Amino acid sequence: MFPAIPFVKYSGNGNDFIILKGFPSNFSEVLLARMCHRNFGIGADGVLMMLPEKEVDARMRIFNANGGEAEMCANGLRCLVTYLDSMIETKKESYLIATMNARYNVEKRGDKFAIEMAEIKDINLFDMTEFHHYKKAFTVNTGVPHLVFEVEKAKSIDIKNEAPPFRNHPIFPSGTNVSFLEVIDSTNQVAHVRTFERGVEDETFSCGTGLTASALALSHWYGWKDDVTLFTKGGEQKVSLGEKVFYSGEVTFCFQGEWPGER
Repeated sequence: MFPAIPFVKYSGNGNDFIILKGFPSNFSEVLLARMCHRNFGIGADGVLMMLPEKEVDARMRIFNANGGEAEMCANGLRCLVTYLDSMIETKKESYLIATMNARYNVEKRGDKFAIEMAEIKDINLFDMTEFHHYKKAFTVNTGVPHLVFEVEKAKSIDIKNEAPPFRNHPIFPSGTNVSFLEVIDSTNQVAHVRTFERGVEDETFSCGTGLTASALALSHWYGWKDDVTLFTKGGEQKVSLGEKVFYSGEVTFCFQGEWPGER
């Protein structure tokens, strides 16, 4: 009989996560997928493992709702740091968190945490001439790979049907996330973004790495800089473009409990 698994659940602008301190003794992709199931489990876009590690405040490992591990998740990182901050008596103005491929500085700004996006690479690494289906196309890796399209009306996109062929396109060996953005107000640098997430295999309410990719696309196409406001199903979020790139938004504690022990 395996023991019950204590968990907390947080949401970053609707992108929701189960957070575990360490690995459960019966850890498996099947277990994580069951925990994330919205009808038969806790319900979440992914599971975050918070692990101790020297020279950083914690290590975060990210597992998507299908049980597969991801390299990075910006909303997950904001949730994990908010949880970490809530547990310690002496609060810090910044935290250093290790992920699969990098270390991220997360700064307290008012009542929110802003992530310094440490992994920005592979900008338009691929031949984009094939992606002529929409107004503009842009690719970048912001910790995980992203393909961004500019469209006329983001709300009218049938994302469940339009995104998968690009998500699984052969030029992306590990697959890619796919975002559709619509410029709402170019003067004030406001856009609407919808993202189909690899591993969740569906649209999520928010995707921090996708919003960062979208802001970088707008900078590349139209010269946007400084604060970019991006709206998703999960609400308003900000990407600050400068010498360093920061992503911030709301984090909500949902509930805590125990996943029952199993044989």
